Amino acid sequence: MDLLSFFCSQNSLCVCSVASSSGRLYVATTHVLTFSFSEHVSSESQGIKTQHLGSEWSMGWSLLCKLIEICPSTLQNIALKDVGKDWEVLGVHQQILKMLAVHKGNINLSITGLKTLNLLLMSDVIAFLLLEEEVDVFSLVFNAMHTFPKNEEIQQYGCRALCKLFEKVPEEQLTEFVESKDHMIILEVFKEFPEKEEVILPALYSLHSLAGPCNNVEVLMSGNVRCYNVIVEMMKSFPNSETVQEVCCCLLHKLTLGNFFNILVLHKVPEVIVKAVKTYSENAKLQAAALSCLALLTETIFLNRDLEERKEEEEEEKLCWLEACYRALELHRKNTDVLEAACWALKNLFLYQRSLHEKIGDGDNQFPIDRAVMLSMLMHSSSKEVFQAAASTLAILSQQNVNIRKTLLAKGIHMNVLEIMRKHPHSPEVAESACRILNHVFEGSFPHLDIMTVAASEVVKAMRKHEKSLSVQLEALRVLLHFMMPGNSSRNMGDAAFTLTVKVIKSQCLLEGTHSLVLGALNRFIGNPSIQRCGLKLLTSVAECTGALEILTQQGATDTVLHTLQMYPDEQDIQSLGLSLLLFLITRKSLCIATMHVLATVLVSTLRRFKEVTEIQMHGFHAILSILGFSPCFAKLLINESFDTVIFYQMSMCFTNQRDRQFQSLCCKCFAKIAENDDLKNMMLEKACVEYNSIMAECLLLLGADINKKTKTSSLIYQVCEKGNNPKLVELLLANGAREQDVRSALTISIKRGDSQIISLLLKKLSLDVTNSSICLGGFGIGRLEPSWLIPLFPDKLTPPRKQNAGSALARMVLKYQMKNISEDRSETCSDLNFSEDGMDKNYDWDFISDPLVDTVFPSSDDIDSEGSEGSLFRKKKSNSIAVADLHCRELAFQRGSPTLPRHSYSVGPGSDYEPLVKQRRKLLLSDEHPRISKSSLHLRSSDSLSSLISEKECIKSLDLSSNELENIDAISQNSSLTSHLEHLDKLELHQNALINIPEQLCENLKCLTYLDLHSNRFTSFPTYLLKMNCIAYLDISRNDIGPSFALDPHLRCPTLKQLNLSYNQNKISCLSSPMSLKELKILNISKNNISSLAENVLMGCTKLELFNARMNALEIIPDLSSSITTLKLSQNCFINVPETILLLPHLRSVDLSQNKIISLPGPVHWKSLNLRELLFNHNQIGVLDLSEKACAWSRLEKLHLSNNKLKEVKFMLLQKYIVF
Repeated sequence: MDLLSFFCSQNSLCVCSVASSSGRLYVATTHVLTFSFSEHVSSESQGIKTQHLGSEWSMGWSLLCKLIEICPSTLQNIALKDVGKDWEVLGVHQQILKMLAVHKGNINLSITGLKTLNLLLMSDVIAFLLLEEEVDVFSLVFNAMHTFPKNEEIQQYGCRALCKLFEKVPEEQLTEFVESKDHMIILEVFKEFPEKEEVILPALYSLHSLAGPCNNVEVLMSGNVRCYNVIVEMMKSFPNSETVQEVCCCLLHKLTLGNFFNILVLHKVPEVIVKAVKTYSENAKLQAAALSCLALLTETIFLNRDLEERKEEEEEEKLCWLEACYRALELHRKNTDVLEAACWALKNLFLYQRSLHEKIGDGDNQFPIDRAVMLSMLMHSSSKEVFQAAASTLAILSQQNVNIRKTLLAKGIHMNVLEIMRKHPHSPEVAESACRILNHVFEGSFPHLDIMTVAASEVVKAMRKHEKSLSVQLEALRVLLHFMMPGNSSRNMGDAAFTLTVKVIKSQCLLEGTHSLVLGALNRFIGNPSIQRCGLKLLTSVAECTGALEILTQQGATDTVLHTLQMYPDEQDIQSLGLSLLLFLITRKSLCIATMHVLATVLVSTLRRFKEVTEIQMHGFHAILSILGFSPCFAKLLINESFDTVIFYQMSMCFTNQRDRQFQSLCCKCFAKIAENDDLKNMMLEKACVEYNSIMAECLLLLGADINKKTKTSSLIYQVCEKGNNPKLVELLLANGAREQDVRSALTISIKRGDSQIISLLLKKLSLDVTNSSICLGGFGIGRLEPSWLIPLFPDKLTPPRKQNAGSALARMVLKYQMKNISEDRSETCSDLNFSEDGMDKNYDWDFISDPLVDTVFPSSDDIDSEGSEGSLFRKKKSNSIAVADLHCRELAFQRGSPTLPRHSYSVGPGSDYEPLVKQRRKLLLSDEHPRISKSSLHLRSSDSLSSLISEKECIKSLDLSSNELENIDAISQNSSLTSHLEHLDKLELHQNALINIPEQLCENLKCLTYLDLHSNRFTSFPTYLLKMNCIAYLDISRNDIGPSFALDPHLRCPTLKQLNLSYNQNKISCLSSPMSLKELKILNISKNNISSLAENVLMGCTKLELFNARMNALEIIPDLSSSITTLKLSQNCFINVPETILLLPHLRSVDLSQNKIISLPGPVHWKSLNLRELLFNHNQIGVLDLSEKACAWSRLEKLHLSNNKLKEVKFMLLQKYIVF
């Protein structure tokens, strides 16, 4: 121990003098430490000398520390390879661990031990041995720091040791430390010693090491730790400490890499970083870390600034690191890390502070950053990272500042970039950055052909080399677009030279296989919309080269485009590009059934989605028209995909002048092509009805669509009425000959819905007979009756024919185009149809549509094709065409509003024996001997038209409302509009309903009624006011519930009634209790009642009564009868004898008293009438017939029926042949 004391007491020179024998000295020291340790263990067991031994341990380790500090090579000597457990002494790494473990409660030994540990960790070998020991060195260090939290030396040496140890362990172990919250011990250092730089600094280094793993960053940024606050406070507390600022910036950089941008910005991290960057501009490590951090935080900084209130310019300048970046570029030209960080910081700064580029230049208060960045790129062309950052910065500057762009081009930046691309052919990052800067520097300019050739070649090579890199492909495509599809602003030469240059570039790209690379990119990166846009543009450009279309088709370009369209149904620009390209790619050879199915789906889907985008509609309709030219069966696929909905909508836009003439013509051509197929016409008619499109429905009907064609569900008119609220369409369908059973079913559903206007139209179709001036609603079972249903059935005032409408105009245009195709077939039977839009549109532009729609679109003359070079031909042919005649007849029928449209002998429709319409027109046009139809035949003669109108003006005379289950008709008697029509009725049938009365007011309004049928209702009394009607002649109120008596006011006069039927009143009328004063009555029927008596002189007032029918009652006697009676029907009563009043009738011709109880038939001598023709007395009890006296009185008798009696004797002389026994 004397030797050790001696060495410790000497000065450093003395220690150095024995350095050469450090090995022997270490051995001696080791023996001392080992002896002390052994003796310490012994003394512990004995409880003596503890404090003295601790001092010896402290002195020994202090000596070792001094040796290492003065002579660092000592570490190499004490860290011998074979030092281990097999030696007689322990290795130094083992001794230090045991000392820290045994004396963990001794503050002095802990200080010495941690200090020694720090020095030992300078040796990588010893550090490795320490980490390999079973005793955890980290636990010993953390335990010492935890045990003595307020001891500055322990915290300082502990943090230093941890920092060195953290550097030696893998990230997994660092993650374990944080998960076990050991990092909290380090954070406590900042709280205990906030002003001690020598303590804070190692703590910061330790945190820096711990912040390596991503999981640790998340914990350090969490709310419980908030490490960023500690760092910011340290940077503010030690603004003049470059080391603190450096390590803090490095630590913040690691935290920023964890994507906690918003938290860091909100806690003022950018401010302290900017201050550090400006203060320590010559510190390369600080500059690299700080600028990298700012580059990552730029976006969040400016987004948060936009959300806050506008700051003053001075405050904004605090967060602007433009000048700092420039200084970093100038001061650290050889440091690639700084250059890279500065370029990224500038790039993001320019990106989010768009006005900052104005400060770039050689003028006053400007910085020549563009030159500095370009210089960095050229000086370190071998550094991919620097090039990538510099190229991105120059690209954004070029995009924002035209002058910078021109300056860079003048300096040959493009050539430098191409050269660097050649240096790094295998780097996708370099290729991407190079293409990006080329893309921006060439913007707005059109380089020389040589430059474009070289650049295009290099870009194509990059695409081929990095075909799996999305970013490279995208930027490369954008560069090629500048060359192959330059904008108008790029033209700086004559049009001819410009066009030739572009053509050369396109041809070069085609020869180099650019199209294959583009197709590959489109297929591989189908999920990237930007690549799809650029790729489609390039393919469109390449397709213009000779032979390119065939090459593209062979390489599957059609399928690629279709796939892109399917993937991006909502991207308007992609859909527009794809459809326009399809128009080039589609050929007869490329079409197969599978492709056409996909085409139909894609085209219709796009057209429906972008129905307001005219450009897309134009491309789509052009493509459809082209495909239809190659394959007419494509039309059915389109209709199956609901293309009719698309074309209906676009036609409606044309009708309202919301589309130009070219598009109008295009729509019409597509529609005409599809309408050539009769089945598709019928399908489109059904869709038009479903969509309530009356214009298209009318057009299709005029073109021959069949309204009665069987549908999947119900009839068309039923479907329209089921949806309701479209009387115009219902009227159109009715005018075209809807079947009666379909109309009846439509009426049923319309009544349920209560659509009055539609009900009126249906009733008009079913009931109105203008020829016979009658309305027959009998048997409809409608249940109720509304005045609004009936009023339209009555002809109104004289109205002029309706003007020609859009449906008619469209039908004419479609027919014109179809005939144009027929004419082309005639002239070029062996060639395909030519769908040249220029020629077609020139000759067949539409002349509509104004508002009102088409009043003067196509005049009444036949010159519907007067425009164009072939107008005369079509005037001659169409005026003689059966198809046109058919169209005219249909139009005129529609205009007249005829409820029924008869089919002409020459019309073609379902069930017809004639050929389809198009084939028929073809034959007509190809034949020279087809029948001619004069122009006058295409229009109604004025007399015919006038006759029709007059017929409609005539009043309705007959109204049949029978069998409708009506319970009351009060409503029709209270409507003033209907009253004016009812006044003219001559006949009203209300039988077989459920009426209990008939409104008196209605009877008063029926001023001209002569015939009223009320049988089979529920009347319980006779409405006497019926006899007050002015003109009533026939009244049938039989089969009701009238009773028990029937009495009329004796003073009631009805001078017009001629027939009265009271029969079959459910056996309710038991008597006629008062006389009838019906002077004009000729027929009275009271049969099938329960009448047992008639009032005296009940019929004497009926002076003109000719037929009296009282059969099937209970009469035994009969009062005096009018002498005018000629026919009596009294069968099935209770008569015993023939009433004398009957025998006294002078004009009697026929008597029926069969099925009574008559026992005697008076002979001819007793009958006053000499005009008897018929005597029916069968089924009685007659025993004797005396014809012997005055038999000549029955000389005119034609029939005498006496069967089923009790005849025993017949005395007769003649007329045997007329007697039936």
